[in-house]
Amino acid sequence: MEISYKQGSAPARPAPADTVPRHWIIAYFLATLAMWAGLLAAAQILLPAQLAALDPSRQVWHLGLITALGAGAAIVSSPVAGALSDRTASRLGRRRPWVLGSALVCSAALFALPFQTSVAGVGVCWVLVHGAANAMCAALCAAIPDRVPVARRGLVSGIAGLAMPVGLVVGTMLVSAIPTWAGYALMGGLTITLALPYVLLQEHSPGLDGRLDGPALPASGPRPPRRSPKAFAAGLYVSPRRHPDFAWTLSGRFLTQLSISLATLYLLYFLRDEVRVDDPAGGVALLSLLYTAGVVAASLLAGRRSDRTGRRKPFVIVASLLMAGSLTCMALVPLWPAALASAAVLGAGHGVYLAIDQALVTEVLPRDRDRAKDLGLITAAGSGAVAAAPLVAAGTLLAGGFSALFTAGAGLAVAGGLAIRPVRSVR
Repeated sequence: MEISYKQGSAPARPAPADTVPRHWIIAYFLATLAMWAGLLAAAQILLPAQLAALDPSRQVWHLGLITALGAGAAIVSSPVAGALSDRTASRLGRRRPWVLGSALVCSAALFALPFQTSVAGVGVCWVLVHGAANAMCAALCAAIPDRVPVARRGLVSGIAGLAMPVGLVVGTMLVSAIPTWAGYALMGGLTITLALPYVLLQEHSPGLDGRLDGPALPASGPRPPRRSPKAFAAGLYVSPRRHPDFAWTLSGRFLTQLSISLATLYLLYFLRDEVRVDDPAGGVALLSLLYTAGVVAASLLAGRRSDRTGRRKPFVIVASLLMAGSLTCMALVPLWPAALASAAVLGAGHGVYLAIDQALVTEVLPRDRDRAKDLGLITAAGSGAVAAAPLVAAGTLLAGGFSALFTAGAGLAVAGGLAIRPVRSVR
């Protein structure tokens, strides 16, 4: 069965340029959900609890250090795994071997974490978890330009973008009421289980560029020429002068992700010290649900609308303004009702951004042959923003408190949206 996304009855003849297989979308969503559920549930609940049990007096320092190391591994793994995926020739195609391998590494590291009795051991395992998750992300992101027509990428990207908030909510709910070791085991099993449908999926047509990603490659088929390590490393670089649209889009991703990170990093402390709610942890949970509801509602609607109009940039800019408005409200009105409304608006803005910016990115890639590597660089920009956020947030809080923190986040959101205005190859 295929989805045509057109009004009226289905066409009598299949139209490959206008259709995306329904089973492919479902399997793709599950694989993306596997990646985010395992990573985010562990980062939000399991890792802090484990470090607190190992050394309560230094848990905050250890959590910051290990989180930064994991983000560093993610920054490296995304473009490297993407470049290797672009040059992979196997019976499973280019992307699925990397999805499978990354899921196995991530799952194995999650299973190993409960057995670690030192902070160093936890750090090594977490580097593997975060690095493997981003390697998996690079391969999965490249599958959209591989297999989805441009006119359908907004909706498909919107569906894929739901995996992050859904994975966060579902993952944290599953592990919050069970022991830490059981949570790690559950997330490890879930990661590989949800990735398998995509890995085992059998496609019956080549990708949009004519290369086989899903079907088996013949054993005697052509293989990409090997490159020296020096040439491989040099190939990771994309010249901003030669590819300005890509550079502007990468900059926008970094700025927007930094804005979101600043908005969420110290949310618990904001509710406790500034808003003064009675149950800060429960407040964070409620705000997270409102945020997720906004993401889910807005991403699908915006993705479909963007596909129908053929425009991307206006949606990204509007999304950035929505995020900036919500953060400005939190900066100026530190009250509980304002926080509730801001969470919903922030989620809506981020939902639109997740769907449309990812679709926009796939249309400004410098070279088709380097799709996964270039998308890995975009993912690395987001990981770099996550790594930089604690330092930026700490300095901003010391300088001006929570008002300055959220104001800085609002300014970064606007800058992230405006960064795509100079892009010329996409409307």
